[in-house]
Parts: sequence; structure tokens; C-alpha cells
Amino acid sequence: MISPRYALPFLFAASLAVLPAGFAAAQSNDVRIDSLKLGEGEDVVELKGIAFTGASLSRDEVGALLARETPADQRTALAGRLKAASGSIAEIVVGDRAKGPLTFTGLRVEAIDQGKIRRLTLAGGQGGPLIQGEPGSFRAGALTIDEIDLSTVLASLTKGSLIAAKPTVARLSWNGFEASFPDKDVAASAPGGNIIKVSLGALDGQSVYEGGLPVKSSAALRNLVLEFPKASEIGAKLAEAGFQRLDMSLTSSVAFNPAKKSLRIDDLTMSGVGLGSFGLRAEFGNIDPVLMNGDPMAALATLLTIELASTELIVTNDGFFNKALAMAAKEQGKKPEQLQQEAGALATQFTPMLLGGDPSSLQVAAALGAFIRDPKSLSVMVKGRNGPLKITDLDFEQPMMMLQKVEISAAANGVAKR
Repeated sequence: MISPRYALPFLFAASLAVLPAGFAAAQSNDVRIDSLKLGEGEDVVELKGIAFTGASLSRDEVGALLARETPADQRTALAGRLKAASGSIAEIVVGDRAKGPLTFTGLRVEAIDQGKIRRLTLAGGQGGPLIQGEPGSFRAGALTIDEIDLSTVLASLTKGSLIAAKPTVARLSWNGFEASFPDKDVAASAPGGNIIKVSLGALDGQSVYEGGLPVKSSAALRNLVLEFPKASEIGAKLAEAGFQRLDMSLTSSVAFNPAKKSLRIDDLTMSGVGLGSFGLRAEFGNIDPVLMNGDPMAALATLLTIELASTELIVTNDGFFNKALAMAAKEQGKKPEQLQQEAGALATQFTPMLLGGDPSSLQVAAALGAFIRDPKSLSVMVKGRNGPLKITDLDFEQPMMMLQKVEISAAANGVAKR
């Protein structure tokens, strides 16, 4: 992982690829810079093999654009003039070479034009930076970002305010990373060592824009794995629960219809290997487009006009419920089967009371009881009793009054469709 002290210089170096371009210039240069160092000491960043093809800036201007000491307004002006057919950096070295730097290779951008970049790619990175004085390791996979639009960022910087800045990206694909570093609270000689391991299998996302509004977007974060030393407090608790590591994933899919002013969350699901999943589906109405692409203060004012059409929570069990039940039964000195039957009976008995005695509460109670007794899947849907609910109708300080305005249904071990 990147140490906090490396974050600023690294982002500054990467900005070569993403600084917005702007107005066309008469000259067209092929710029080559063998090496350029930014900063000093532990915060040094070295850019090696800088190249621009068809650039609108001279070699000296490119250097000034990247130089930390260049005043911000001058850098913005230079960025506003930058156009290029392509740009690349062969190697970015972050940190003191003598102290285990991070090295990123193969940074390339294509078609820089008025704040828009057709594609940015990074071959990968690796290194062994010091983290809290201890050596760690880091390896990053390939990264690709398509259709980057930073034109509003350039315009906002020129005006001296980032309120109207709305950078957009059409697609992103990252082959993840692997990192490891010592747990300073665990001795290296402890059984199993003292290394914390973190890795990400992949990250993918894409968005479709119409008139500057994001009308469809999806993302997937796959296999974020956390592994702690067995001798650590977290490692011991995970082992007690039956896990050697946590392996989590997240998926999302959202659609916005400007004409109908509706927003659908078709999928927002977090899942874990050996755990199960927790998902959300929902539909909102009366969404003012300014909320998606407007002034923050104006967007805030539109929040009170939003309507909730429906929402559904979906839970699937793949071991989490069983492990939690086993731990709870152990603490209470009971057998898991006994505690499971007791919990199912309590859910069936008390759920109608918690839901104010509404006739639908019996069906919800039966579904909860069935899930607890045989935990496979559970779906709970909430929608307005007389149509979409205004956000202002959701008064959580008076739950009984709010329950009179909603209709709740549930299904166990056979998730209902909307």
C-alpha cells in the first residue's frame, strides 16, 4: 500500500496523465525528457522516460507543468494549452530508492484534447516501501481507464472554485493488487508470523452519460481479501469464528431515467466467501436531475422532494448465520439447534408486536421464523401503502405512525421477485 507520505507526490506524478487539456495551440512538438525529479528526501518522485507526441507545449513548458514549484495558476494555464496525440511515462519511482520505493511502469495516455482523454493505461507497479518503519511489499496489476472527461475540472480551476467540477469516466478496469506488511503489535516470532496480507482480485466499472447525467452505471469489486496474523486479536477472533481470512466482493447496478425522474438500484450486494450476501434493491421517484449533476447546495434542497417507491433487502446465508449461531450458543451454554428453535419461536411471536399488529405482520413473522429455523435466503420488501412515500413521511422518531404508511412483505428460502 502507498504510505501517506507518498500519496501527494505520487498523485502529482500521475497527474501528467490526467491533467486536463484545453485550447489548441499552433505548434506541435514531440517532447522527450529522460528524467525529471520532483520533491526531495522521502517524498521524492522520479519520472523516467517522459514522452509526448504532437504536444502543444514545448519541452520547457512540459517541465514547468510538472514542476512542484510552478504556481498553481501558471500550471492551470499550461494545462489549458496542452493537447497531444499521446503521452507516456516509462517509469514512476515514488520514494527514496535506498528505502524501498514504489515503482510504477508503462503509464500511457491517448488523445488528450480539451480536458478529455480517450484512454489511460498503466502496466502495473511493485515495491517494498517502509510502513511504520517496517518493510512491506506491494504489487499492482494493470489498469485501464476509458473516456476520461476532466474539462469541468479545468474550467473550475480557472474560476478558482471546484464546486462545478464533475469529472466523468466511462469505463475502468483494474487487475487488483497484493500488499503485505507487519503488524507492529505482533512479534515476528509469533506462531504464524506477524504479516498482514491484503489483496484485491479485480475492480471493474462503467457508466453511460446522456447530457452530462449518469443514466446507467455498474461496478464490481471482486475478492477483497484480508488475512491477519493468527496471533493478532483480529486473527484470533476470526479463527474462533471459523475463518482464516475474509474474502469479500461487492456489485452494484444503478439506472437513472431523467424523463421519469426515477432512480433504480437494481443491485447493491455485498457477499463473502463462507458468509453469504446482503443485497438491496430500491426505486426512487421525483429525482430532480440537479441532484445528479448540479450545484451541491441546489442538490441538497432537492433531497426533501424525493419519493421512495419500494425497497427490498435480500439476505442469503452461506455459513455466517450458522457460525454466529454456534458462537452465541456456546456463550449461553446451549446447543445450536436449541437456540435456533428458540430464536425462531421468538421471531414468530414478537414480530407482529414490533410491527404494530398490522395484518401483514403475521406473514413477515412467519417468513422470519422460517429463515431462522432453516437459514437459506430471506427477502423483505417495503413500499408505500398508498403509492410512493415522500422522504419527509419517513419519521423514524415515530415508528408506529410510519408503519401505518408502509406495506411490508417477506419471503423465506425462495426470494420473491419484485
